[in-house]
Amino acid sequence: MSLYLIPSPLGESDFNRVFPTFNRQIINDINYYIVEDERTERRFLKELGIQTPIENLTFFHMDKHAKGLDVKEFLQPCLARENVGLLSDAGVPCVADPGHLVVSEAHRLGIQVVPLVGPSSILLSLMASGLGGQNFAFHGYLPMEQPDRERKLKQLEGFCTKFKQTQIFIETPYRNNHVFNSIVNVCAPNLRLCIASNVTCENESIVTKTIAQWRKTTVDLHKQPTIFLMNI
Repeated sequence: MSLYLIPSPLGESDFNRVFPTFNRQIINDINYYIVEDERTERRFLKELGIQTPIENLTFFHMDKHAKGLDVKEFLQPCLARENVGLLSDAGVPCVADPGHLVVSEAHRLGIQVVPLVGPSSILLSLMASGLGGQNFAFHGYLPMEQPDRERKLKQLEGFCTKFKQTQIFIETPYRNNHVFNSIVNVCAPNLRLCIASNVTCENESIVTKTIAQWRKTTVDLHKQPTIFLMNI
């Protein structure tokens, strides 16, 4: 049977806006789920409208910090002709998410992998940024220490200039303001920066300005899930 890659919400939002009806139909054919946080995903499945009683479902816990994680056991139901669902904590599985380990093993075992439609903060932010999606790179998290972070930002700025490539990165929400301050401190005034916060939520904000313009703007991104994108 199949491994279904099931997107999860990025925050508090209207499910009808971000999840197709097809997703609701699929979850009612699945009794096995691979998750990082069982409590969060139980709540999500209930809100999405699963008809199977939650206590009748089996959840496999995927601890991304575990060493030598053996994901093969998670896929045993597929080999016994049962569907399995892979859920991300937020957004789509396998993008800035450890789910790729499960998908890689599924391909090795000859299991069909089916990605479902749903919200990806990275792609939605890129779409709305105006920075160009023909050539882009996602870098995940930047270095934590300020000197290392600012050296990395100058390197990414160089990629923008040399390759006309949109650079995308994220940060832990409570460090967003530190990243913003580093960007406006070291990047060229004409570089364009898009800040996309709370994507798909009621308080969504996606704004693109030059660094010179951002330097004149009061910004508070503390604890706001945010995607940073920049290009010339």
